[in-house]
Amino acid sequence: MGSRPLREVVEELSASIASSLGIDASKLVDCWNTPREEFGDLSLVLARIGVDRSRWGEVLEAVRKCSCVESAEIVGIYLNVRLKRDDYAARVLRAAQDPNYGYVRVLEGKRIVVEYVSANPVHPLHIGAARNAALGQALYRMLEAAGARVQRRFYINDVGRQVAIMALGFSIAGEEPPENMKPDHWIGLIYAMTNLIAEIQRIRRELETANEEERRRLLKELDERLADLARLREAAPDLFDRLSEALRNMDIEAEVSNLMRRYEAGEESAKKLVRRAVETALRGMKETLDRFGAEFDVWDWESDLVWSGEVAKVIEELRRSPYATIYKGAPAIDFTPLLKDESLRERLRIPRGLEIPPLILMRSDETTLYTVRDIAYTLKKFREFSADQVINVIASEQTLPQAQLRLALYILGYRREAENLIHYSYEMVTLAGAKLSSRRGRIVTLDEILDEARERALDELEKRGVRDPERAEKIGVAAVKFALVSVARNRPLKFSWENVLNFERNSAPYLLYTYARAVGIVRKAREAGMDLDPEKLLSIADYSFVYRSDRRWRLVKLVGSFPEVFAKSVQDLDPSQIASYLLRLADEFNSWYDEDPVLREPSEGVRAAKLLLTQAVARVVRNALMVLGIEPLERM
Repeated sequence: MGSRPLREVVEELSASIASSLGIDASKLVDCWNTPREEFGDLSLVLARIGVDRSRWGEVLEAVRKCSCVESAEIVGIYLNVRLKRDDYAARVLRAAQDPNYGYVRVLEGKRIVVEYVSANPVHPLHIGAARNAALGQALYRMLEAAGARVQRRFYINDVGRQVAIMALGFSIAGEEPPENMKPDHWIGLIYAMTNLIAEIQRIRRELETANEEERRRLLKELDERLADLARLREAAPDLFDRLSEALRNMDIEAEVSNLMRRYEAGEESAKKLVRRAVETALRGMKETLDRFGAEFDVWDWESDLVWSGEVAKVIEELRRSPYATIYKGAPAIDFTPLLKDESLRERLRIPRGLEIPPLILMRSDETTLYTVRDIAYTLKKFREFSADQVINVIASEQTLPQAQLRLALYILGYRREAENLIHYSYEMVTLAGAKLSSRRGRIVTLDEILDEARERALDELEKRGVRDPERAEKIGVAAVKFALVSVARNRPLKFSWENVLNFERNSAPYLLYTYARAVGIVRKAREAGMDLDPEKLLSIADYSFVYRSDRRWRLVKLVGSFPEVFAKSVQDLDPSQIASYLLRLADEFNSWYDEDPVLREPSEGVRAAKLLLTQAVARVVRNALMVLGIEPLERM
């Protein structure tokens, strides 16, 4: 399981209380918390542990008997405990010698699928997909460090209207992008131009029969689409001319619907066209994902599910269920009877107040819908990996379809799968002053973000007398990743360069600087000829050094709490907890070192303790950064 100094102390205290009172110690372990510094190191709310007030004195005496306790007192309903600082420091600094310190293997033996990114292959990855990629990486690394076997999957959404629009444009534009353009950027232009031309065609058709009020609205829409198209034309005039000429007299909507139908039916010419177009987009997307450190074990094609008959089988089973109905003229599933059961809502994590309309199974032209195809895909993920749990990293906008998905699985009898399918929802990323729309060609690509981050990092390094583009690239990628995982996923994220690349506080560069500073101290000690053998340092260290400085003590306690922070973040699937903890640790370490030098310490025992503490901080920062998907740098 790995050493957990704080947990071990809490278990010791709980066992002593349980032995004295004849109760179950396991019920006490999770009741302890960390009070404000002036009240002590640990605190227990006596009113909440199910012990009569008349026996609180026995609880106090049981705690005072523990070898790890310096003092204890009851204040109101609280039992406040101060630990023996030297004893606890010795435990923490020894535990931190483990290279994997902090990684508590609470998920040993679990098998988990994480599906993430899965962006539509019709445009480059944008800043929203970047948050998905950063969260997915962090989840994978956290779960794996916690002992789980984790499989990463990318779902290639190659079925549906958006891909059909892009493929239609691709058939006109030609297969290869210009030499100076990434394939996914080329595909993004094709998709946006084709879609805008289709929208302009639709609006002009609607104008023919519109009343005066509708006409004003449609003319405003038309002006906006024409302005967007003119902007895109400047980026690729030759592409624009080819598309506009070919699409001018075409019924685009009919062509798109026909291509969708033919592709789902598996017609060879449609398969050849769409696959070539999607593979072109993926070629560029994979370059970006590699740069961002997002890796995958399995790439799943949505169309393969359709052609295999698995989607048709799901539809047939749902149409035979007692919940089958007709909704808006199409076959559908009505979840109303199921949703009357509040306990089922809770088990399937259906948000309170979320209205669930019927799930339409197929369109009038017999093409399928995304959520229905996702039912078959979910079963495939559980089956192929023998998964205990499947986590879908998908934006909060998909809350309704993901709820319908779990309910449909339940109706089909896949209750374990329904209860263990997690919608890992996250809010969107906004950029100041930018209105984004991939359909209208208004996106800020992840490539642009990473390029800008690299250049800004390079500027900062040059201010410090260093010119190292490779290091700047790593710092830039780290900065973007940390910004995207450090804010709780249920909160919208406003992306600001002033915060993302701040070398002084609250950022990845600040944490990388802290790590480099800590390992630099150890490196200088080695260069000065100091014996850094861990057992030697542990044997000569003067652990009482924590009594002479509250800041040293706070730092020891922070290092000691890392395994618990990690375990809680895994339990909550929340990497932002690790990010927040890291920033507190970095602040405390930098403040400590600025006022309490390590290498100039005259006492050999205190110097050994300080070196052990510095090494421990470096290890914790490194291990925490690694589970966030960030590469630590030994020099900044």
